[in-house]
Amino acid sequence: MAQKGSRDRIFEIKRKKEKRKRGLVVLGVLCGIFCILFIPTQLKIWKMEGQLDVYQQQEQELLAQKEDIQKEIDYYSSDAYIEERAREELGLVKPGESPIRQAVPGRVQPSSENEQEILH
Repeated sequence: MAQKGSRDRIFEIKRKKEKRKRGLVVLGVLCGIFCILFIPTQLKIWKMEGQLDVYQQQEQELLAQKEDIQKEIDYYSSDAYIEERAREELGLVKPGESPIRQAVPGRVQPSSENEQEILH
């Protein structure tokens, strides 16, 4: 009987080892399947996060451009700009002002009194 007890015990130990090995194999297979399913998804997430950072930076740049353009629109729509353009391009003056013109080398510019005499 002593032999039978020790055989059973050896058989039990072997069976537990095999059961443990099977459990580890099953766990390994499950981990492999999990990695196969999880890693590509995680890589896509990281790639999209990188793209999101790029798009957020582009958004900030575009918002800054929009702000600059809005400032230009406001400036070009202002009365001060319109007056400046009228003075520079059309030579308009307010009543009671005397226009000052830049001299152009090699060209004589008539004064405003002379212009009136020439035109009449």
